[in-house]
Amino acid sequence: MAVLAVTPAFARMDDPLISRITSSVLQEAFPSAEEIGEISGEPPIAEILIEGEVAGYVMSAHDIVNPVGFAGKPFDLMLGLGFDAKLKGAVLLEHHEPIIGQSMIREERVQAFLDGLRERPVARSVRTSRGTADGVSGATISSKLMRAAALASARIVAIRTGIAETVVDPLGLSVDLDTYEEKGWQELLADDEVVGRTVTVGNVMTAFGGMAAELNGLAPDQTFIEFYTMLNTPSGIGRNVFGNQWYNFHLMQIAPGEHFLAIAARGLYSFRATTHSDLQPFVADTFPRIRIVQGDEIIKLSLSNKLRRTAIRAHGAPRFREHMLFRVNPADGFNPLSPWTLEILVKPTSVGAPEDHETVTFPLTYNLPTNYVVGSDYALEEAGYKTANFMLFGLLRESLLNEWQLVWATRAFDIGVLLVILGMVTAILLLQDALSRRRRLFTGLRIGVLAAVLVWLGWMNDAQLTIINVITYAQATLQDFNPGVILLDPLIFILSVYVGISLLLWGRGVFCGWLCPFGAMQELLARAARILHIPQITLPQDLQERAWALKYVVVVVIFGLSFWSIDAAIFAAEVEPFKTTIIVGLDRSWPYILYAGILLGVGLSMERFFCRFLCPLGASLSILGRARLLNWLKRRPQCGKPCNICQGSCPVGAIRNDGAIDMNECFQCLECEVDFYDFHKCPPLVAERKRALRSEPTFSVAAE
Repeated sequence: MAVLAVTPAFARMDDPLISRITSSVLQEAFPSAEEIGEISGEPPIAEILIEGEVAGYVMSAHDIVNPVGFAGKPFDLMLGLGFDAKLKGAVLLEHHEPIIGQSMIREERVQAFLDGLRERPVARSVRTSRGTADGVSGATISSKLMRAAALASARIVAIRTGIAETVVDPLGLSVDLDTYEEKGWQELLADDEVVGRTVTVGNVMTAFGGMAAELNGLAPDQTFIEFYTMLNTPSGIGRNVFGNQWYNFHLMQIAPGEHFLAIAARGLYSFRATTHSDLQPFVADTFPRIRIVQGDEIIKLSLSNKLRRTAIRAHGAPRFREHMLFRVNPADGFNPLSPWTLEILVKPTSVGAPEDHETVTFPLTYNLPTNYVVGSDYALEEAGYKTANFMLFGLLRESLLNEWQLVWATRAFDIGVLLVILGMVTAILLLQDALSRRRRLFTGLRIGVLAAVLVWLGWMNDAQLTIINVITYAQATLQDFNPGVILLDPLIFILSVYVGISLLLWGRGVFCGWLCPFGAMQELLARAARILHIPQITLPQDLQERAWALKYVVVVVIFGLSFWSIDAAIFAAEVEPFKTTIIVGLDRSWPYILYAGILLGVGLSMERFFCRFLCPLGASLSILGRARLLNWLKRRPQCGKPCNICQGSCPVGAIRNDGAIDMNECFQCLECEVDFYDFHKCPPLVAERKRALRSEPTFSVAAE
């Protein structure tokens, strides 16, 4: 078990909830908490008290959603949820992730990633950033699974406790009441959070056919009424319009689920009824000059839903002649997520027009800005709040993709590059006879592939297979397997599938010789060492075969430990320097860097020293690759007796004294095949070339 250092007393995830909520855990999960109240429910959640009042809840992700990590093992997060439907903290208590530990990806980095969820509304959708891993580098899958578990658990509890706002939309959309950014009046107008319209005297005269006696003599461009409206329930609008204190005052006047809107105006015309003739056709408490229309519904604005008003305090707001606040209720047919129209009604008697003239209406439509609408991307798109985004040349709609599908779509370029590399390796293997006859071309191709594997696949994308991957896949076959977890890292998945196929066809050499970033690093360093004339060490065959056995002992020990304790297996797997040199880029303590440096240093004189004698991944692949179907490497009767040219050119000593190739140790580097087809190096071909030269006819030119 791996437990964060912030936890002073360890409690397992299956222990009672109260035993897991230590004082330090509570401080991280709900920083403002003063004490724990009642623990109730199934799964259990704990009340958080501040000044004796319930202010939120603390819960365990293990209890709520029972999440499973990349290794197929459960993990536990302690989460805080406030009454504002926001996460107050997420603490990693227990995990069994192979990639996370003090000697690899440190828990502190994962915890820092989880800290980024603080104050995040639990109803807001989470999408992977396009073109990025959007997680902890080196532990992308594990961190994503933890984030998903945190938000899923908090959402379930928010709904269960009634914290989450009641959904009023069939698509599952709701209003974001919490997002706030300080804005002035002009910014509110620019962002359509406040909308307005100006009606001139000329507009009214035109509407009444020039028959408005009370407007005669007024300038046509004079303002008849300039009016504005806004939905003030969202904090980002209401707080900016009324100020924080008075915004809270207005919220106290409405019930949960209700909304309040404001109407403000200035000019010649008052939207409040001031004459008896205006009131006659209407119900006594209804304001006759204004109304809300939404679809086919007319929502009355009356004294019964009028709120006590306060001043409009938005910076830069004009001085209004009048403004009013009204309570609107979804139960009465008002949906804040759908467009609604404020209509200013001008009766003919109000402007001195003939009484038989129809009432003139001046509408102003309000759409709640997208940034105040919460829901899935698909729901936002269907409701018209967001433009659908299509990926892969318009073939895939992003909002319809699940998390692993989105990762694959966003990393399509990386996947394409990997497929090109795998295609090149496959082509080299299939065309090895033709390429081996061209030493310079083959050498250039090999160095190019190794450089791409090291730099792009390894350092840039962390796509280094390790023995932990093999253990994870092996354990996954013994328990409930969720393929979506492995699919979250497309490069590792594709590479694993390719390695599995290549094991069946050619054995372990394809991965170890061509696709292992650390192996590529060793070979490129060894080539440089030979250029620099660093002495090379060749072991006698008997000693080398005994040394080969060491890596099989290592892999057996690691696999054995994995069935006893995954943490012990992870510690033993540190024999691999892959994490230090490839995955975390030397961002480790000095003992690990020193160990990796020693291995690379020895490899300068004994090529691929680690791969040949210590690598547990190579050993496991060698065992799995014994049932290979193909063996295309060519041999001649003279190989080993008497010729040993290929044996001397094999950089890893996989050719025995008798000329046979030990395919369990062969890295498929094809150096022996290049010599096999070299008419200037392979003795049988040298002899053949000389015989051909001796048999060529000679010609003489006769003198004229």
